[in-house]
Amino acid sequence: MTTLPVDRLGPWLHGRLGFEPPFTAELVAGGRSNLTYRVTDGAGRRVAVRRPPAKVEVAGAHDMAREHRILSALHGSAVGVPAPLALCEDPDPIGAPFLVTEFVDGDVLRDTAAAATLDPRARRSLGFALVDQLVALHRTDPAAVGLDDLGRPDGYLARQLRRWSGAITGAEKTAELLREGHRALRAGLPASSTALLHGDFRLDNVIVTGTGEIRAVLDWELSTRGDPLTDLGWLLLYWQPGPELGFLPGGSELEGFPTAAELAQRYAAGTGADLGRLGYYRGFAAWRLAAITLGVRDRYRSGAGAGSPVDVDRLDTEAELLAVAALNHL
Repeated sequence: MTTLPVDRLGPWLHGRLGFEPPFTAELVAGGRSNLTYRVTDGAGRRVAVRRPPAKVEVAGAHDMAREHRILSALHGSAVGVPAPLALCEDPDPIGAPFLVTEFVDGDVLRDTAAAATLDPRARRSLGFALVDQLVALHRTDPAAVGLDDLGRPDGYLARQLRRWSGAITGAEKTAELLREGHRALRAGLPASSTALLHGDFRLDNVIVTGTGEIRAVLDWELSTRGDPLTDLGWLLLYWQPGPELGFLPGGSELEGFPTAAELAQRYAAGTGADLGRLGYYRGFAAWRLAAITLGVRDRYRSGAGAGSPVDVDRLDTEAELLAVAALNHL
């Protein structure tokens, strides 16, 4: 795992933000996504430092300047985000561009054990608060926050289908299922609206309190403008996925959490969105994650994987289950 060179970062933090040595750094989130560190100075002040992983597998997927722009635009809005403090696009201080934000106290519920620490009433409040944050994001006027030129919203879904279909290779069962899903998704492409998207909106990408409040939404590296129901479909993919998709992180199957249907109903009430084609978006979410998983599997099989070793046979099984789930939704 990539370490943070505080001996080089410290002088930069001192000169830019007035922090004082000695500095310590602790990894709090990492993997193939951006890495997040808690950095503490000699006076006990803390910040979060975000940097790309050691190996960037998808061009543009770990853009620090983009994430800084999104946080700057949304900070102070109805969407809770960490306050951005500084951006360094020069790789010299730590070996990569990085972003500094406030450190937000709270918990991230990455698995069932973490979710079990909340009582059922807090879990119910949290589920609805999560949807309310998605509603707030999708109701944000991009022009009002200076993001009216973010991404290319026209044809967003069609471009997503083209992009991730490129990860489908081979003639085995999983690839054939994904090709079938791709054909169904292309044939049923819906007319769509445009909103600000998060791109990876789910329970384990928010910081929560013990009473079920959301203190901040994290991981904005994939944010763009596009069809807002893709965010909702992605959230529901990870929400109470059932035993066949039990490998997905979460814990939302515990007592107290709202059902997927309740989340969708609350989203519709908050946005006025027509959810008559929600099955399409749930299918798209499962298909997209299956294609991503298949691409990761193939990279590891070719020896070009990044991060910790993985069981590629397990990835193949997961991709197949997701591909079947996509077809069931469609």
